[in-house]
Amino acid sequence: MLVCEPVEISLDNVSVSVTENDEPAWAVDVTYGLGDRVVRDHRIFESMVADNLGTDPALVDQSKVSAEWLEVQYTNAYAAFDGVLDNPTVASESLVIDVTVSDSFDVLGLFGVRAVSVSVVFYNAADQKVGERSLSLGGREVSGWWEWFTITPDPRRDKAFFYGIPVSARRVVIEVLGGALSVGEVFLGQSFYVGEAQPKTSGRTVTASRYEVNDFGRTIWTKRPTRREMTYIVEADRFSFESIEPRMGELAGSLVVTVGAYDIPSTIHFGILGTIDWVEDGPDEYLYSFTNKGLS
Repeated sequence: MLVCEPVEISLDNVSVSVTENDEPAWAVDVTYGLGDRVVRDHRIFESMVADNLGTDPALVDQSKVSAEWLEVQYTNAYAAFDGVLDNPTVASESLVIDVTVSDSFDVLGLFGVRAVSVSVVFYNAADQKVGERSLSLGGREVSGWWEWFTITPDPRRDKAFFYGIPVSARRVVIEVLGGALSVGEVFLGQSFYVGEAQPKTSGRTVTASRYEVNDFGRTIWTKRPTRREMTYIVEADRFSFESIEPRMGELAGSLVVTVGAYDIPSTIHFGILGTIDWVEDGPDEYLYSFTNKGLS
């Protein structure tokens, strides 16, 4: 199985076919009132003070209690790059995302996807095509009543994962097709081998919702988000484990993609690399486990 570390993506090198019109663009010569919202560097900011003039939202320290601008969220067009699956980029019929990076990447993942199909084209630094792929995400597209009865849909999935990408690739153009479209996160990364996933690898849904009883004996249900979590049981030979252990330790607490098996989508997960348990030290192999705390 693989753990994939993200490569850096600058939003300056990303273009999206969705119009970025969530709020007016920030202007240096406009005075903003308390609660006014603007778009700056593909993010939405809300003014926290009255008579807000000349303060660039992108330069405000968000850790300050008295910050003039509060970063609310990424714009719809660029929400697929904010690390939050529950805040997707949404579109209708077609969505094209063009990403250029400076580092090489060998995996591409789309998570929290609602679409019929995804196609990707890869280019090198000289803008020459070096590969292309396509994937059906389930559902069906029909052009007439007869096809409605004769076309068998594929099982629906909410993620698309591409691997074995040419080492020279530095740009990818992603086209997502369907009806009401959404993409929760776009991930470009570099993978490394961590051993062989074992049959006891499993997933679960973790909910933050809870029931509480107040002072009057009334039961109150508080609904909160749920997320999916994977626990991987992995076996690695001793020689490989000597390089795997420090690398996993460095990435603990970081955003990663974990891949148990390419052909089993449920084992491909985007989230935070969590607890790593070093379980059993054998003479020739090492058995260990770790979790991926999903963000949806």
